[in-house]
Amino acid sequence: MSIAADIRAKFEMPEGIYLLNHSVGCLPRAARRALEDHWFGPWAEKGSDGWGDWIAAVDHFREMVARLIGAQPDDICPQTNLSGGLSKILCALPVREDRRKIVLCEEDFPTVGFVAAAAAHFGLETEFIPRGEAATDPDVWAKHLDGAHVAFITHTFSNRSARLPVAEIMRLARERDVFSVVDAVQASGVIPYAVDDLGADFLLGTSVKFLCGGSGAGFLWATKDAAEKCSPVDTGWFSHENPFEFDIRNYRVAPGARRFWGGTPSIAPYVVAAAGIETLLQFGVEAIHAHNQSLIDRLHEGLPEGALASERDRARRGNAVLIRVTDKEEALEKMKSLSIRMDTREGCLRLSPHLYNTMEEMDLVLEALGPFLK
Repeated sequence: MSIAADIRAKFEMPEGIYLLNHSVGCLPRAARRALEDHWFGPWAEKGSDGWGDWIAAVDHFREMVARLIGAQPDDICPQTNLSGGLSKILCALPVREDRRKIVLCEEDFPTVGFVAAAAAHFGLETEFIPRGEAATDPDVWAKHLDGAHVAFITHTFSNRSARLPVAEIMRLARERDVFSVVDAVQASGVIPYAVDDLGADFLLGTSVKFLCGGSGAGFLWATKDAAEKCSPVDTGWFSHENPFEFDIRNYRVAPGARRFWGGTPSIAPYVVAAAGIETLLQFGVEAIHAHNQSLIDRLHEGLPEGALASERDRARRGNAVLIRVTDKEEALEKMKSLSIRMDTREGCLRLSPHLYNTMEEMDLVLEALGPFLK
């Protein structure tokens, strides 16, 4: 299905040209209806008996994520965010006295480094792959992975929008018996991928960005084999094989990924997030990717030599663009005055289009940026 010109009718959008999709995606109109039908409705009509409807709503979220990433719903566990999911994984992995190293990139989102630093309480230590070309070089990864316990790989960097050769790095990790975790936050919904093709043990994502699902609804995917090797510390009654058994002396850990769930879950964030993913799946990630990359091509073509600071190659880039300007603060204020919404990173302006943006908007952005381009 092609991206329709009237796609905006499916979203509630801020005034102007919205290009902060790498931060927060726009609100699908279906989300308000879903929240009323699947969260408030059962609560108002059934009270405590609404739990069946609420769990069904979370199961629907898991089904939508499964369709999105080519997985099975049983291999997906709801999480509040990536940080919490990663913390649960690191604490749950089997201890290997001869393996203490967590391999990260300096260009990973900072929360990853914070979680890894806290894992020092469990005797783990962090080793960073330097920013730049080294992060996308499998040979560099191969050296760092020797003797490692866990490798954390960002599918697509949030800053310079470079995609890593995830499948190749995963192959290297498997050869070295290294547990692997993929951060798919900046890829999900805009870069086509299937978890089986990546070859990771775990994958983490969130709905707040390109999935247009709001905050508080993340997800953890795990292979059955990797999950069964884990004994989560952050546990609770929804990590039980049968949460409603209510026998305090009989804890049987849930099979597969659901063991990472924990205590009483939130419901509303997953209702909203499922509506976001369902809206995107009406068009398909392949079509969204093609649309967004065409918009990015238009921006690249309109920029003068040297102005582009993010990845140029279409086969190696994500969904964001970094643009060098003469004065980023002055340029950002000018964009705000024109209701063109973007932010700054790495001394540049950063923006990212989505399925509701148009070529005409890209031309207006280039025109507005003209006085600030080097």
